[in-house]
Amino acid sequence: MCGIGGIYGVMKPEARKAGLDIINGKLAHRGPDGHGRFEDNNIGLVHARLSIIDLSANGDQPLYNEDKTLVLVCNGEIYNYKDLRAELLQKGHHFHSESDSEVILHLYEENRKDPARLLDKLTGMFAFAIWDITCKQLFIARDRLGIKPLYYSFEKGTLIFSSEVNPIVATGLADKELDMTSLFEFLALSIIPGPNTLYQGVKCLPPGYCMTLQNGQMIMGAYWDIPEKTRIWKDEDEVVDEVAKLLDIIVKDHLVADVPVGTFLSAGVDSSLITALAVGHHPGIHSFTAAFPGEPEDEGVIAANSAVKLKTTHHSYEMKNDFFKDFSLQLKDIDQPFSPVSALSLGRISKLARQVVKVVLSGDGGDELFGGYGRYEPPKRPDFLKFIPKGIQGITLGLMAALTGKKSLATLRQNLRISEAEQFYRRSLLSSPEKVIGLFSDEAAAKIDQDRYVHHLENLFANRKDTDILNRVLYVDMKTALVDEMLTKCDRMTMINGIEGRVPLLDHRLVELAFSIPSQFKRKEGRGKLVLRKILAAKLGTDLAYREKTGFNSPLKQWLSSDQETRNFVNKEINEVADLPWMNDKTIRTTWAQATDKFEPSLVYSLVCLNQFFNH
Repeated sequence: MCGIGGIYGVMKPEARKAGLDIINGKLAHRGPDGHGRFEDNNIGLVHARLSIIDLSANGDQPLYNEDKTLVLVCNGEIYNYKDLRAELLQKGHHFHSESDSEVILHLYEENRKDPARLLDKLTGMFAFAIWDITCKQLFIARDRLGIKPLYYSFEKGTLIFSSEVNPIVATGLADKELDMTSLFEFLALSIIPGPNTLYQGVKCLPPGYCMTLQNGQMIMGAYWDIPEKTRIWKDEDEVVDEVAKLLDIIVKDHLVADVPVGTFLSAGVDSSLITALAVGHHPGIHSFTAAFPGEPEDEGVIAANSAVKLKTTHHSYEMKNDFFKDFSLQLKDIDQPFSPVSALSLGRISKLARQVVKVVLSGDGGDELFGGYGRYEPPKRPDFLKFIPKGIQGITLGLMAALTGKKSLATLRQNLRISEAEQFYRRSLLSSPEKVIGLFSDEAAAKIDQDRYVHHLENLFANRKDTDILNRVLYVDMKTALVDEMLTKCDRMTMINGIEGRVPLLDHRLVELAFSIPSQFKRKEGRGKLVLRKILAAKLGTDLAYREKTGFNSPLKQWLSSDQETRNFVNKEINEVADLPWMNDKTIRTTWAQATDKFEPSLVYSLVCLNQFFNH
């Protein structure tokens, strides 16, 4: 786990050096264990190291092949590196280190004419760049699911890339005009959806993509996508058995490290299952929980009970009425506005975990693979619709609404006409577009494309031909919220605190298997993750496996109404954010002062995070 960056293109050496210095400095929090650099005529690469495998100086990056014609900087972990290393040694390759990343260099040597082929060999999370000195070619790739980030700016033959957005903009070599649509999407969704960023001139490399640059020209394309062919399964037991066996292998693979490893443990199915499997290979493993004593969201007691049963070495971070304590410290290195409320909780238990471990396994991905969220439940439709042919349902409901005057019939008619993409968008919103657009000045609002994200969703749905409706929705969630929220949160909040977050449930082997499973084995009668629940029930009992989902959230709403310190802090932040030049200060201040309840807790928190980003 590290930070990488680079500059490619014709420019004065001193300009490139200055840019690399800035990138290196901005990535320092991602790699406290060392910094490396490579510079050639038109290329510069930097690396900030968090040492996990091969802690010696031999593992420092950049890494080189035998004749030093290839240079690599890599962020991530390759879990099958020992098997790959053995194969490459048999083919005559020589290794300089025990680093997992070095296998990438030698795989490139084996696939020099078509570098993308080497990516099929890798099992892991990664974002890396290889400079091929012999042919002056730069090859960059991001892992299949987007676990590791990679951002870039490409203008007039010059590429600047980095693990985070800020280093690119700080160089002064990229267009840093704000993207107002991204700000709008942030306040509506709490995230900035890729491939866009806060800045018009910076994009993210999509998951499962790679790019090649040579002679100032870029070629970019996908090398992997989630398969859409479902298998014919004999019964649920066959599904459970195969998933359980593969997941156990994957968890074992994810425990590989030359440093102490732990797990995040909540009261949820996913983290409990990952911890239970980890204990089988690592008895007494450290587990970490965020607790909210006395609050409805508190999972501390249940997690502690699981820890006792599993005999983990358990640690709990209790948050009381100090929600915004060390808020600025946890968010100081966030590279663009980001406001899922659970990020702060994750940052705090990451800080706690760093005192005893350097790697932590999390349960991210279970909901998106196995249909865990309530929003996956199809909207209920009245029984009488069964007796009306689909082709005339809209017309019939319109006539019925006109005759009876019932708004519910008009609403039902409207919902029947909404596309999958629009339905998905509405379920994703934390604040209504109408409310959010009113927070911007007239000048800024005129630059906002309110339909951009919907069009992105429409393209994703259009490219997916699954006949299984749930799997089609899960695919879109994997390509959007999972990457832009869950994985971004895991990456940033662990890296800020100097630990590596790993996500076994998003190993591509399990993802491919999960998407071969039809929806009836994933979700039934309003309950999701049926496969994972059954595996967990065998290990920790049915009470935990089938308890209602509470989510990893924070009781901000209660604290806003009951704790004066929290209220005072938020009041100051809201009044400051109103002064940003593109915001509608009158609307924000008036609404906050006269009718605070019109600002949902999620929107309040987003405004606070926006102010932290721009004013702190």
